[in-house]
Amino acid sequence: MKNFISNVTVFSLLSFTMISANALGMSRNIGELANYSKVDEVILLPEIGGNLSGITYNYDTGTYFMVQNNYGKLFEYDRSLKKQLRVIEMKNLKDDDTEGIFYLGRDRFAISSEDNHIHIFTIRPGDTVLDLNSAREDVQDFTLPPPSKKNKGLEGVCLAPSKNGGRGTFYTVQEASPKKVYTFEFPASDADVTSPKVLGVKELFNADKALFLKMSDLSDCTFDTESDHLFLLSHESSKVMEFSRTGEEIGSLKLPTVAPQYEGITFGPDRELILVSEPNSVVIMKKNH
Repeated sequence: MKNFISNVTVFSLLSFTMISANALGMSRNIGELANYSKVDEVILLPEIGGNLSGITYNYDTGTYFMVQNNYGKLFEYDRSLKKQLRVIEMKNLKDDDTEGIFYLGRDRFAISSEDNHIHIFTIRPGDTVLDLNSAREDVQDFTLPPPSKKNKGLEGVCLAPSKNGGRGTFYTVQEASPKKVYTFEFPASDADVTSPKVLGVKELFNADKALFLKMSDLSDCTFDTESDHLFLLSHESSKVMEFSRTGEEIGSLKLPTVAPQYEGITFGPDRELILVSEPNSVVIMKKNH
């Protein structure tokens, strides 16, 4: 009887601890990020120079595309991330402080810039120059609410595929002052949308409140179709957090101090967690065995 009472007491204490943790909003790492704990490789890319800001995997070509801020340049690398295939110059940007990039499929990409604009455009095989003048029919421009502080605007953009026949749901993050996680539906039309209200922009949650003491800034985001989860990156906190489509916190991962400033995130074809850091390094984390 004594052992039975002890077991019941232990079980009750464990249950209370779990309930208390959930009530306090503490996350148990049960999501995709629980599969990563160590760095497999760090790759330096001296040919880029500096200001490496974002990365995305093009599953149609099996290559990676990276963006550099303040230079208006994109870079394509092979699957190993060690061979540069081409440099692409972006012209006629409203703001060349390009921060995030995400592959949409069928040679289409989205990039975010610090002035809180998102551009949708096509990169065709062999392109080394892109004209991103929003007056062009093949370039789409979305205007989000302006940042309240200079150089604290949009840092990342990603797209979740639609579950109801639409074109998908965009997520985009504003760095700080305040932190924002915006979301809106990908319009059916290819026309520019210069009004955040018409675009239907809303906040996924109150990021300053929800991420208080968890992430001091937001430097990128990505959406993973396999887990159907949204991932947010913070360079100041060296941390990735995982959320559901609707903003429920699932888990988090403290990043190793092998890179100075994590700025971009994507998943590779073999479920590698790929991060880029200023000035010019790539960190690869493979799933635990």
